[in-house]
Amino acid sequence: MSKHQEILEYLEHLAIGKRVSVRSIANHLQVSEGTAYRAIKEGERRGLVETRPRSGTVRVEQKPSVRIERLTYAEIARISDSEVLAGEAGLGHAFSKFSIGAMTQQNIGRYLVKGGLLIVGDRENIQLLALENHNAILVTGGFSVSKRVISLADSQGIPVMVTHYDTFTVATMINHALSNVRIKTDLKTVGQVYQSAVDYGYLTETEDIKAYHSLIRQTKHVRFPVVSADNQVLGVISMRDVLGKDEHLSLTEVMTENPIVVKTGTSLASISQKMIFEDLNMLPVVSDHHSLLGVITRRQVMENLPDNLRQNNLYTYSDQIIANLSMVQGDYQFVVEPAMIDYTGNLAQGVLAELFKEITVRVLTQKKQKNIIIEQMMLYFLQAVQIDDKLTVRPQIISENRRSLLLDIAVYLNSQMVAKAIVTTKIN
Repeated sequence: MSKHQEILEYLEHLAIGKRVSVRSIANHLQVSEGTAYRAIKEGERRGLVETRPRSGTVRVEQKPSVRIERLTYAEIARISDSEVLAGEAGLGHAFSKFSIGAMTQQNIGRYLVKGGLLIVGDRENIQLLALENHNAILVTGGFSVSKRVISLADSQGIPVMVTHYDTFTVATMINHALSNVRIKTDLKTVGQVYQSAVDYGYLTETEDIKAYHSLIRQTKHVRFPVVSADNQVLGVISMRDVLGKDEHLSLTEVMTENPIVVKTGTSLASISQKMIFEDLNMLPVVSDHHSLLGVITRRQVMENLPDNLRQNNLYTYSDQIIANLSMVQGDYQFVVEPAMIDYTGNLAQGVLAELFKEITVRVLTQKKQKNIIIEQMMLYFLQAVQIDDKLTVRPQIISENRRSLLLDIAVYLNSQMVAKAIVTTKIN
């Protein structure tokens, strides 16, 4: 274990509120002050310690990462191009529900929840009712707001905004923004599932192959990151690298240098494709300064990939394209809708590629029940199609082996072939 990692472990086991300093760490653990300083800074980045005015550096409780699941009123003002007339103190507050004030004063009360947003026109009585129920106000159509409403909003710190857009447009904007936030927070990242380096195991540049074999016996893993004295990732060592080598050889002589690394903010969907394409079973997880934080394995990635977003009624552009794709007697069919065409009035090439990708995944998932990654797609456009054309898609497997598969996809309008694709996939 490196001195850098030893200091970090020492900080992890300190009592909450305990003061630390570069000199005290250096003296206690018999390390240089430079090493102690770098380790303390890394501890700050990890949330182990915090430097406070007059108090110095103290051990603090690590805060769990917060997933932002709501929009703030300031963001609503930005996306709706609104002018804030009152309640600026409350712009930083978040909300997750909005209502439209298109009903009587007697009925609207049930829809006003504390911390919500009411979209309304020039109805002063409804605006006042919203403020009394601690709802922010977004006035559409560019109508003016009375001094009474502004005064009440300022006294309560509740935002009152005015936009020139109509109610339908504003509601669509906000609904789209809420959907985007929910999709982002439903996607898992490396930072949520990776193993710490201490739990998984790692080696230093000063160790040899004998130390590698010893770590295998301790952890039952066979791949490990190799780090420098200051915890920088230098390489990765695996059984393939040491096979038939003298056990006294240094790891730096046999390791794979400059390995692919990943940061905590990377999505699992992205890293899963990289690991399959590169045939990688483990990747080091590093900080912004390339210091080792831990590792993530292919199994962890595959087991934690997010469920289909459609189950939560969160629709991406991809979902909208394939929503009407249906299976009829072994073939796939869909009708060309207005949103699918390009500026010339024909079916957009990108739409067709998205449909081919979905059909490929469906066909191969039924057959393989494994992770399918599209490696290459060659498209051939033979004839233009237009709105309301009903197209039939016929996929056929051309060749396959244990790790890859070649698929032929033909698109027909009645009996006329209008497009064709050859798709190469990797199977994990």
